[in-house]
Amino acid sequence: MNWMKNILVALVALVSAFEMSGQVVSDSIAICPPGESAEAMGPDSDSVSRLLTLEEIAVATDTIIANYDSDWNELSMQGKLNFDGLPMSVSIKIYMKRGESIILSARAPFVGEVARVEVCQDSVILINKHSRTYNVQSFVDLEVDKKAYLTDLQDILLGQVAFPGHGRLTQELASLSQWIALPTEETLIYPSGSLQVSGTEYGFVMDSICQLQSFVLMLKKANVVLETKYQYGDKGWTLGIEISLPKKKLNGDAQLSYPEYNPSPLEFTDLGSKYRKVDFKALMKF
Repeated sequence: MNWMKNILVALVALVSAFEMSGQVVSDSIAICPPGESAEAMGPDSDSVSRLLTLEEIAVATDTIIANYDSDWNELSMQGKLNFDGLPMSVSIKIYMKRGESIILSARAPFVGEVARVEVCQDSVILINKHSRTYNVQSFVDLEVDKKAYLTDLQDILLGQVAFPGHGRLTQELASLSQWIALPTEETLIYPSGSLQVSGTEYGFVMDSICQLQSFVLMLKKANVVLETKYQYGDKGWTLGIEISLPKKKLNGDAQLSYPEYNPSPLEFTDLGSKYRKVDFKALMKF
């Protein structure tokens, strides 16, 4: 049953990318604090990146804002989850209520629903449907407005530039970030320290038409880097996931439909007496 365990790992990885904020780190980008120069560090190039002018930042910010998704209360997306260790593609459904919840459900062929991740304003609940066990990770120590924080993470999941705890990109927030034009025609947005979350650093990479290409974060104490990559198609989009651990890398992607608004909701699992609360290690046993 290792593949069922890997389904839960994949769901946890998908949600983990949006629970905190972090630092952009890739093979071709070196991050520098605001005020310092940034250089492209590709193995075959010594090209130097440059800081955008105030006028360029204003124009790019207006373009990004114009592409914001419309205001919404509830939405869902469906698709397939592929991840290291899974011998098959798993069906997933993502349901979100703005500022209140994110529910990810995974179903395996011939088995049905095998795992869930349920996020609310103050915690994440990981549910093993096979063993009827669950684990709770609390947000109580996170010193931010919980509803605003969750709303911002939902926006990032949808491919929008939002600063956790501070809202979507505005001209004012843009002025608190360093904008770096890269030789690859991409632009790195690196938020100032006042927009970062304690213990992490994060940033956004935009493509040449100001769409979000990747959101990358570093959990500094754990030395973990998580990167989500966005590819947009005519009928849907792909959310790529890469997790760099000190001694291992995990890769996967979720191939999703574009959002359906005001869908039939997914309800939180009634844990009651049917489920048993366990630690994370026990949760992963099948």
